[in-house]
Amino acid sequence: MRVAMFASEMDPYVKTGGLADVISSLPKELLPYVDNVDVFIPYYRNIKRSNIPVEQTDINFSQKIGSKHYKGKVFRMEDSGISVYLIDNYHLFRKRSDVYVRHGKDYPDNLERFVFFCKGALRVVEQLSVNQNYNIFHCHDWQTALIPLYTKLSDFFQAEKRPLTVYTIHNLAYQGKFPRSKFPLLQIPRTYLEPKYLESWGKINLMKAGLLFADELTTVSPTYAQEIQTKELGVGLHEILASRQKNLTGILNGVDYSIWNPKFSSHLSANYSSDDLAGKRICKKFLQKYYHLPVKPDALLTGIVSRLAWQKGMDLVLSVLPDFLSTEQIQFVLLGTGDSKLEEDFLALERQYPKQVGIKIGFGEALAHQIEAGIDVFLMPSRYEPCGLNDKYSLKYGSVPIVHCTGGLADSVIDYQTHPNDGTGFVFGQFNPDSFKKAVLNALKIFQVKSEWVKLIQRGMQQDFSWSKSAEQYLQVYKRKSN
Repeated sequence: MRVAMFASEMDPYVKTGGLADVISSLPKELLPYVDNVDVFIPYYRNIKRSNIPVEQTDINFSQKIGSKHYKGKVFRMEDSGISVYLIDNYHLFRKRSDVYVRHGKDYPDNLERFVFFCKGALRVVEQLSVNQNYNIFHCHDWQTALIPLYTKLSDFFQAEKRPLTVYTIHNLAYQGKFPRSKFPLLQIPRTYLEPKYLESWGKINLMKAGLLFADELTTVSPTYAQEIQTKELGVGLHEILASRQKNLTGILNGVDYSIWNPKFSSHLSANYSSDDLAGKRICKKFLQKYYHLPVKPDALLTGIVSRLAWQKGMDLVLSVLPDFLSTEQIQFVLLGTGDSKLEEDFLALERQYPKQVGIKIGFGEALAHQIEAGIDVFLMPSRYEPCGLNDKYSLKYGSVPIVHCTGGLADSVIDYQTHPNDGTGFVFGQFNPDSFKKAVLNALKIFQVKSEWVKLIQRGMQQDFSWSKSAEQYLQVYKRKSN
């Protein structure tokens, strides 16, 4: 079985979110079970500047989009047995300092950029299929959603060359919507500019191409697969998803434990395991000092590492935390960036409670690990969460998660209150301040019973969310119609 995986980012070469982690880990986990996995991503500026060994192939092409002709080159690099093909055009990709946006606004030619990428990647696949066909095309998010449709319309990918197309939804809220007037740039028959196909509320919607024309659909957790079929969380696409429920599979994203593991992480002031938690106490002391908080071993140190956004429930945190901070029951640290109003609100909280709150606006990989290791409780009250990773990192690091019962959080964290013998965290059902506050109170109560808290920590650390489990489920999807 040969797998071609198409995406717009891949860690460590280019990353704006969790998609990059998936494309970094999943191909490597699949490799022992398939003949090969080739990954196709755009050739961005930061890849060019990263000094990663890259070789230019002899594949070149020209692609007309609208009235313009774009020349394409193809570069290749190796990553742990995976061939990564870089689709290159200087003006569309390597000239840009950012991936999708500049100064908070989408690039105005994002449609052209990713039409070029989809068309170009398929041109490369055609040339790579001379000796052996690909059996699977696995596409991720709206940037590659046109590939299943282009494949169906292609004269090349027919009969024995026809692959199984799989489309993965990482976040349904980001659909790739563009003005209707740009439809000709897609280079497909105008019959597809209808509501039953790509038209959506006066715009073209690229994600619909993936949802309608891929053979199989996946998303990043079983609960999210159910949620997106509802009007509440279907973001206008719930009817399409409900109609395809037999071909929709929720597969929880995995964690790369070679990176996220307190036993080995080089970012920590001390390493530790579920059998010996002494290092975690050292990490807590380090974190309190780093954020200029009083070193109090018995204080409940809570924390967040997150994009600061409405989706993440940050307004809930801001409304509930002062009730605890005013009585000096807890400490709170944050690392994140995003909405400017939320950034200022958290900085104001720090000014109001300087001995209990520490805020760092921005992101740093080392500090993210240090927070996960040093805190007692990780707060993750997301309104919706397709998968979530920090809850799983927190479990591994012995930092008890408090989460809203949604998406991948519901699939990862077992509520202690309802399952005291199996619980790994605290889960609240209703998205409101009272429910969240009750969950924090429950955590605070159990934290004061040290023997019970240690058991809770150890159960969480022993959970297994490795990529091997996820890869097995993707293989089952691949085998449904593979050649």
